[in-house]
Amino acid sequence: MGGTVLSLVLVCLAIVVPNKVSAQARPNIFLLHHSTGHNLIDQGQVRTYLNAYNVSNGTQLAFWDHDYNAEGLRNASGVYVGHSYVIPNDNTDPDGLYYLWTVSNAARDSIIANHQVIVFKSCYPASAINSEAELAQYKTWYFGMRDVFDLHPERTFVVMSPPPLHRVATNAADAARARAFSIWLGSAEFLSGHPNVVYFNLFDQFAQPADGSAFQNMLRYEYETNEAGTDWHPNLLANQTVGPIVAQFLATTAVGTPSGTSQAVVRSADDGIVCVPNPIVTDATLRYRTAAPGWINVTIYDAAGRRQVVLANHHEAAGTSALLWDRGSGRTCARPGVYWARLERDGAVVGRQKIVVLR
Repeated sequence: MGGTVLSLVLVCLAIVVPNKVSAQARPNIFLLHHSTGHNLIDQGQVRTYLNAYNVSNGTQLAFWDHDYNAEGLRNASGVYVGHSYVIPNDNTDPDGLYYLWTVSNAARDSIIANHQVIVFKSCYPASAINSEAELAQYKTWYFGMRDVFDLHPERTFVVMSPPPLHRVATNAADAARARAFSIWLGSAEFLSGHPNVVYFNLFDQFAQPADGSAFQNMLRYEYETNEAGTDWHPNLLANQTVGPIVAQFLATTAVGTPSGTSQAVVRSADDGIVCVPNPIVTDATLRYRTAAPGWINVTIYDAAGRRQVVLANHHEAAGTSALLWDRGSGRTCARPGVYWARLERDGAVVGRQKIVVLR
């Protein structure tokens, strides 16, 4: 299959809706969130963009979301269905997420049973990481969650980083640790070898870049709801900007989720490479498989064949691996356009993937 361009395949899945008649078979996306997520969905018009994606692409993606337990579950039409999954302790901070996914409970079982693409995030208080020990504890909790996700290769789990804190609610050291955590979630250490775990860097969408400014790694000034910091949520402009990016990411992730297999996995014993999401806006994960051990090279070229960046150049055992092509590390292209990822083993081209960068 060397040199073959791989495409992602849409497969419709049966949805089981709690206490309801089964919905029309279609890929089902679920987002667990609190207030920042609620604003992002509604002000950012995530459902509107996903519906437009369905019309343009002939897909039938259904987007459900879950707020605080008191509000509960909303269906694909954005209507509260009148019940919740009863998230343990109503806690979506990292410790609460760890409990949700690693301790047997009805909420976890229902979410995994009813949804194919499972997205979850903490709210902005989770970006108050006060020490290196706390950062290490976050990583331990997420490793524990990942162990559970490995038991469900038929589901795709999308990990979102917490959004940044307002500048009056944090300090330079804590904000730097918050960015370090967001970078780690997208690292090979966390993602490599776990093809049904996908990452979306929400922190980077809302945060001032690590540019040496006084408020680097904090909520962008233009995204503040007010300067006094009495409301730490990203504002309407922030959500209107980021909402379409999230919707596009979720759509392309869901389209790449086949029934009974992991998301975006090369489904043969041959060599191959895929990019998720595709098209991309910021970060992308390249997943590749090699049928035999050898010297592996993964390189990005532009449409004219000019080499842009080498993402891997080392000896590797046979199997499936992942690489992050991310703007944060300076390894991604700055301009929109068409690019190609090329996978070589021992100097021979064994896989190619076309990539479209939107902006």
